[in-house]
Amino acid sequence: MKLSIILCLATLTFTQVLATENNQEFTYPGGIYVKEISIDQFRNGFYYLDIKVPTLKKNNSYYLLFGIPRDINPDTKEITLKNGEDDYILSFTLKEKSFGKQYINISKKFTDPSETVIDRIITEKNILNSARNKWVSSNIDTDFILPVIGQISGVFGTDRFYNNKKGNYHNGVDFAASTGTNIVAPSSGIVLLTGDFFYNGKFVYIDHGMNLKSIFIHMDSIKVSKGDHVHKGDVIGHVGNTGKSTGPHLHWSVTLNSVYVDPMIFVNNRIIH
Repeated sequence: MKLSIILCLATLTFTQVLATENNQEFTYPGGIYVKEISIDQFRNGFYYLDIKVPTLKKNNSYYLLFGIPRDINPDTKEITLKNGEDDYILSFTLKEKSFGKQYINISKKFTDPSETVIDRIITEKNILNSARNKWVSSNIDTDFILPVIGQISGVFGTDRFYNNKKGNYHNGVDFAASTGTNIVAPSSGIVLLTGDFFYNGKFVYIDHGMNLKSIFIHMDSIKVSKGDHVHKGDVIGHVGNTGKSTGPHLHWSVTLNSVYVDPMIFVNNRIIH
């Protein structure tokens, strides 16, 4: 990828850094708040702003997993959820998290699309939003594997500038790899959607259960179909350079309760022991 700043961290090094954290509450912007809950609370379910919040059963215990927005106010001390008819208060202290910057030169068709293309973008956004709101009631396997073998060329949360104009923050992790490299499912799930969109290029969207979802974009080819059940490690497609991309790589994003979180939190790192 032709980036002004390339962040090439070895995968093993990155996961080792995560593993050294001395607690399992990744309470920073773009992180995850984990809280043990009762079986009744688990059965009642949780909502945040009318969005379902993931819960998990593990070893006869029950947990709430709340995705913390990357752009949350750093002074936030609590968030109110709904558990059945009752308010449920999440109280925490946010850890500081610094995000870098990336400057990328890209075709002007992506930064200044025509009216026809804008109509296409809106249609595709609505399709993605519809899939994003779907709920699959299956227990989550939060111990993810890497979806592709490659160098990390873009990390979660960086402020991105396209042709020196600020765009949205980077909502996933980029892996630089050769076109045709296998992409595998990092955890089991149901394929919600596949397609070839203007920005995403060829993509696969997977629901891992309980509103924990992954999307894989800029693919060269897709090997699964909507509705397929995939197992951890199954090949879902191959690395490419489609859509808003400057070179062969995989962009992988993860959402919890419809909030983008850092995918690397899940990789080779059990957030609940």
